[in-house]
Amino acid sequence: MNAMLSRFEHELGKVRFTLLYQFRDRSLRLKFKQQVQDLPIVLPPSDYLRAALFSLADLTKLDLRAALSPTMRQIIEAYESADMVVSAPGGPYFGDIYANHELVHWWYIWLGYRFKKPLFLYAPSAGPFNNRLLNPIRRRMYRLFDVLVTREEISQRNLHGLLGKDTVVHVTADSAIQSSVPAASRSEYFTGARAPLANKFLVAVSLNDYRYPGEARPDALREQYNRAMLALLHHLHRQRDCHFLLLPQLHGKVHSDVPFLNVMGKRLEPGVSWELVDPAFDSDQQRAIFAMSDFHVASRYHPAIFGHTGLTPGICIYYEHKALGFMAQLGLERYAFDIRKPDATALCKAADDILASHASIVTHLTQRVPELQKRARRSTELAVELLRRHDRSGLGQRLSNGAADPLEVKAAGPLG
Repeated sequence: MNAMLSRFEHELGKVRFTLLYQFRDRSLRLKFKQQVQDLPIVLPPSDYLRAALFSLADLTKLDLRAALSPTMRQIIEAYESADMVVSAPGGPYFGDIYANHELVHWWYIWLGYRFKKPLFLYAPSAGPFNNRLLNPIRRRMYRLFDVLVTREEISQRNLHGLLGKDTVVHVTADSAIQSSVPAASRSEYFTGARAPLANKFLVAVSLNDYRYPGEARPDALREQYNRAMLALLHHLHRQRDCHFLLLPQLHGKVHSDVPFLNVMGKRLEPGVSWELVDPAFDSDQQRAIFAMSDFHVASRYHPAIFGHTGLTPGICIYYEHKALGFMAQLGLERYAFDIRKPDATALCKAADDILASHASIVTHLTQRVPELQKRARRSTELAVELLRRHDRSGLGQRLSNGAADPLEVKAAGPLG
């Protein structure tokens, strides 16, 4: 989200954003430099029942807006005033993995269509699409978008399988890659009695207490994964004098990696150096730590992006195709492993290969990441092109004159 908002401002100047967010923990709030109004879409079922009645009445030109809750009225008004609707910048939310709440998200797409706004699918992943009940709805709703963009080629193939190969689906790269964050200073991060840690081989680690949905023996697979991760970390420690930085991707009152990371840290052998990184660190602070490190292990998607775009070689353990697609874009899919098949031997062998080829992989990333950054920025360029094509209120003149009234971009995405 940081990268997308910043890039829109780079392209358009002053922009006002309405952001629909999906945090269940209301104590967590996102902080942005841009002008952002954030509205929750995790609402009581009664709100969505009234929204459904509003939608049905709207088809007969009957306005039941007064029956909506204040938050839902704010959401409706945001769609009415927006110059464009941007969907799913935070990640995928159309596909079998999200089938239990997918219809709610499609309603937000219909809302943009209802108010005749340009609809832009902003480089999420898409699919898989094997649900025969939902696929007819998906085919109809995807065609409401003016422009379809995915962040990797696997999602493009999924959409072509659903919509037909003649459907234009642009492939760019993940939104976060549009921006870069410099490495944190080791001497500033490790101060006082911790200063000697700056000289160790730093390994940034993101672990995932994955629940293995749909698997017959999820608990056995979870423990197999845990043992494989510990074996990998112990193996690295034997090869280098490591200090492990355990970074929680999730934190808060509802979803948090912190308890699991603490348990895993305590399962490391005595004498292995590790710490839990401050869970309140934002994405830029985490990116700086990944870039400061010598190696990374990522069992979540964005940590894999943070590590590789920080030019830090590492291993990706993926649970959805989005991470595999990213590793393929880098040309490093040989270091991507399916979380459903935890294999300590394969992971340790990959770690040895990375350590032996460390300098050449850094050189490879130094060349490849700027190419991906250019591809990622193409998402925003395509969105701006769509805005200019749908100039309905002197938008082109407003942009060229640097008008005081900011453009309003409605951005809806799964952020939690």
